[in-house]
Amino acid sequence: MSDPRRDRLNAYQELAAARPELFQTAPGGVRILLEPAEIAEVESAVARDLQQRGLPAEGAEVGVVLSDPWFYVLRDAVEFPDGARRMHARAVNRLGNGVATLPLLDGNIVLARHFRHAVRRWLLEIPRGAIESGQSAEDTARAEIEEEIGGRVRSLVPLGFLYGTSNLSANGAHLYIAELDAVGEPQLGEGIAAVETFAVAEFEERLLRGEILDSFTVAAYTHARLRGLI
Repeated sequence: MSDPRRDRLNAYQELAAARPELFQTAPGGVRILLEPAEIAEVESAVARDLQQRGLPAEGAEVGVVLSDPWFYVLRDAVEFPDGARRMHARAVNRLGNGVATLPLLDGNIVLARHFRHAVRRWLLEIPRGAIESGQSAEDTARAEIEEEIGGRVRSLVPLGFLYGTSNLSANGAHLYIAELDAVGEPQLGEGIAAVETFAVAEFEERLLRGEILDSFTVAAYTHARLRGLI
């Protein structure tokens, strides 16, 4: 007869063996506990705490909480440098990191008006996406610009790397700035309603008014501005 807890922990241990980089610890950092006895001890302590708070005890289960076709949600038992032990959850993109590219057309900034499901609202954003297997970051940057805004890239310059939501997501994006020859139609099937162009001064005004809220867009712009590229 199947044991749900054993099956859950077996799947978790298999992931740790297959993807050790997801479970490594930087010197002095927060250690992930993988020994079954240590995990059981933390699960019991967290379950008691959740019950006292009137919260479901299922929130104390270590393992692969969700295995989506595109990402994992993991709940880890962890040990802090002072010896305290509790749990942390995180999301891991199956494809790994992505790219985000600030497009320029004739000196103006090009943004996509993108409906984002997680926040249930329209955002002005630069094109971005995950790096597919066998594809380079630069290849992905060019492909995302073509797919999302119909852009033709003339030149591409790297700007560095950014973690977006480091308290929850294990992944980030390589940042680029791209000079375009042209833009085309938005990718309606991905929730992009329009391709909009802004002079740099107008972009900055919108940013200060709180109309540009995407972290990758703000980061790419900041890197480009500090490098004197815009």
